Amino acid sequence: MSEKKKSCDCEKGSPKWMTTFTDMNMLLLTFFVLLVSMSTLDKKKILESLGSFQGSSGLLSGSRNEVSAQNIMTRINVIDQTGSSNAQTAETLRDYVKSANLSDVVSVIETKKGVSIRVLDSLLFAPGSADVQGEAIPFLRKVGTVIVDSPYYTHVEGHTDDTPSRSARFPSNWELSTARSVSVVRFLITEGVNPQSLSAGGFGEFHPLLPNITDENRARNRRVEINLVSPEFAETNKNIFEEDNGGQ
Repeated sequence: MSEKKKSCDCEKGSPKWMTTFTDMNMLLLTFFVLLVSMSTLDKKKILESLGSFQGSSGLLSGSRNEVSAQNIMTRINVIDQTGSSNAQTAETLRDYVKSANLSDVVSVIETKKGVSIRVLDSLLFAPGSADVQGEAIPFLRKVGTVIVDSPYYTHVEGHTDDTPSRSARFPSNWELSTARSVSVVRFLITEGVNPQSLSAGGFGEFHPLLPNITDENRARNRRVEINLVSPEFAETNKNIFEEDNGGQ
């Protein structure tokens, strides 16, 4: 009869359930941060909640990387500041649009990227042209003063309706939409905006706001969008912006 194997006197590791429990706590903490970023922020309550969370989950300490309350609050502060800056910029532009009686042709929208200024082509250009009209200059100058000293990265998009462009200068809507966005970028540069913070692109008729089935819808689709991208969003997605730094 074979001898029984001697049991190992080695120190036992952590119980198997501890790894699963720790992972679960990390997932809960991540979910908590996500909820915080999507809600109205009360920083005092958040810190209290984090303190309770950390105090009740002592197993989180050890070889795992510790996520401190201070690190989370730093990220929350960035979210706060970005949202506040975007709101102030949008409000400044809306006030100007209203005072200049441009509400029918210009709209200002806060987005997850920053602020988007949507301008109908009737303000900026003559039909089939990419030359900025004189009546658009005061508006574009205002946009320039707003962004010239700001940290925004500005991407200008040109859009058309589905009516084909067949001029010698613009054989298709690709050329027309791109030329229009470039014209706006060039104007902003003359107003002192840093060229390295600007880019331009044309989308032709392929990104309509509305179906191209009525004249009214087509008029809304012929537009230029001046997208002010917050530095926080640009940093998070810097691989997108660094490829075309300085415009295109």
